[in-house]
Amino acid sequence: MMQGVAAAILAGGKATRMGGAPKSFLVVDGQRIIDRQLAVLAPLFAEILVGANDLARYAELGLPVIPDAVRDQGPLAGILAVIEAAAAQRVIVVACDMPFVSAEALAMLADPAIDADVVVPVVDGRPEPLFARYSRACAAAIRARLESGDRKVCSFYDDVRVHEVDEPTLRAIDPALRFLANCNTPLDLQSAGTP
Repeated sequence: MMQGVAAAILAGGKATRMGGAPKSFLVVDGQRIIDRQLAVLAPLFAEILVGANDLARYAELGLPVIPDAVRDQGPLAGILAVIEAAAAQRVIVVACDMPFVSAEALAMLADPAIDADVVVPVVDGRPEPLFARYSRACAAAIRARLESGDRKVCSFYDDVRVHEVDEPTLRAIDPALRFLANCNTPLDLQSAGTP
């Protein structure tokens, strides 16, 4: 078990590129993405949350379902909700459409030796904020950004301590970076079943 850190699956999006189908329940290699994720998360985290506005849809999982702190503000509001709801001071956020999360990648984010408010992978110069670790200390900065109308997920990074995990470190875990792959479109879903 990873101590002092919770995990949260962010599942509050509208999935417009998937025709509105909830991406958590898309099937990859015969298994729903959320079940694939939970198979990896459950042995590692004592506390697992689901960030979603449709509480009834996720009730079957038997996990706390946390609605967005501020409605219709995108994933940033979902991140705020789960970090405020978690008992743990730090939360690893995983997007609900990532079928290949790995224990090694999660351990990298959870590393207690990294003293930062945000631990985020960076690929091709771009952060991956929906596979990242956030501390409760981020909450005030996120709220301030949302109140100002700034919904960009990474905008509050300027206001907190951020540790970027560089690409060579990420590729040492998985040369193909498959743990960061997501199913945003039907084509993504089709290719996800092929290693």
